[in-house]
Order: sequence, then C-alpha cells, then structure tokens
Amino acid sequence: MQPICAHPISDKGIKNSDDVLYAPPRFYVAQKDQALCAKGSACGLESGLEQERRVQATLKLDSKPTYYKPDSPSTYLNTTIGLLGGGIVVSIIGLYIMPESVTNWDRSRFGFKAWLQDVQIGPVIDADNFWLNGVAHPYFGAVYYMQPRVAGYSWAESALFSFITSSIFWEYGIEAFVEIPSWQDLIYTPAMGSIFGEIFYQSTKYIQSNGNRLFGSKILGLIVVGLMDPIGVIMRDFGLAKFMGVRDVRQITSYATPMRVGFAMRF
Repeated sequence: MQPICAHPISDKGIKNSDDVLYAPPRFYVAQKDQALCAKGSACGLESGLEQERRVQATLKLDSKPTYYKPDSPSTYLNTTIGLLGGGIVVSIIGLYIMPESVTNWDRSRFGFKAWLQDVQIGPVIDADNFWLNGVAHPYFGAVYYMQPRVAGYSWAESALFSFITSSIFWEYGIEAFVEIPSWQDLIYTPAMGSIFGEIFYQSTKYIQSNGNRLFGSKILGLIVVGLMDPIGVIMRDFGLAKFMGVRDVRQITSYATPMRVGFAMRF
C-alpha cells in the first residue's frame, strides 16, 4: 500500500510541504500520487481561486453556532405554536377565575354572543392597570416573538408573528369572549413585545454561548433563559424538540473530502 500524502488546512488556505503532515480533525485532502505532492500542487487538487473557494466552503461547513439553533425551523415553530395554543387556553382559564377587579372582565356575559358583540364594538381604550398593559402584555408579546426567532426566522417575520398571535388569536379570538378588544393590546403588545423579544433573543444567545452562565452562575443563567423563553426550555431541555425530530445544529458534525461533503449526528 502506498503512503498517503496529507496537507493540513488553515484559515489561510492549504499549506504546501514536501513532508507528510498530519491534517486537522474532520478535514483532510489526500493523494496517493507522491509525485504530485512533491511538486507542491496541494495533492493534485485545483489550484488558485478554485482551491481557495474549496477551503473557504469547508471552513464554513465546519463552523457551528455556539447557541441553540434547530435544524428544522418549520417543525420547531409548528410545535411551539401548539404549545402556545395550550398555554393561552390555560392562561385564559386562570384569568377567568381571577377577581374581576384585576381583569376587568364581566364573567356573566361570557359566551359566543358576547364574542360577536365585542368584536363588532371594538377596539376601544381599556381600563387595565399598568401591570397588565405595561408588563404582562409586552412580556407575552415577547414570548410570541421568540418562537419564530429561535426557530431561525428574521426579526421582521418574528414581529409579524407576534402581531398576528396577539391581535387575531388573542385579542380578537379568546379574549373577545369576555372583553372588548382594546387599542393598547393591539398596538402596544406586539410593538413592545417585539422590542423586548429581540432583547430576550440576543440575551439568550449570549447566555447559551457562555455555557448557560450569567455573571459566572449557571443557575442564574438557566433561570433567566427560562423566564425569557419558557417554551424554548420545554423544547430544548425537556426533549420535546428531539421527540419531534428537531436536532440542535451544534450536534451535527460536518466533514468534507475532495469528492464529497457529508454530515454526521452526535448523540
């Protein structure tokens, strides 16, 4: 068997040498023709611009995000929509049983007829306190925003998702059974929710890239991530994403050879 000549790859390209060198993990080029290797032709591969492009493409394949990123954005988002729907139903039940002095809901008129009347009358300026309008609604708007953002969609698409979810599904949907749709919730919730949501998203990426640590504390980091993306915790940490066939891109190992590119899963 003839020895194989291998040249290591660096960020500056392929290093030519007359010696047989060890290649870095997961990528190497090889050529059994020792004469080509001795001539410094990068083991017979294309030279010049084509060689540089091949190296750059390989380096891109080998790079991975340091934060959670699902390999199937649509499957991830569809699953989180189901979780959001269930969470909203639970929330509406919880709000329904709360004192009317807190929610300003008239439970005596709950039903489909009340929904028809409310959507025809609204939107109006509601009388909710600062806790609901200034804190709770923007927070839930941020949670809506986080779902497509974490899945891999753009900030504009995520903001649109937050608006549709908070206005159509919530304000003109479930909440309209007990309350007339309000201008504050239609505008303030998705607008502020998108701003806070992007802050949540970037903060979550930072914490995850830092080994789930915040100010050196992993416990604090996990708590903050859980508050900013509770649905993401269910997807990532409780294994629902994996159960639905969604993998973390960080767990996918890419490798390249002169003839092909391949992928492998790490479990």
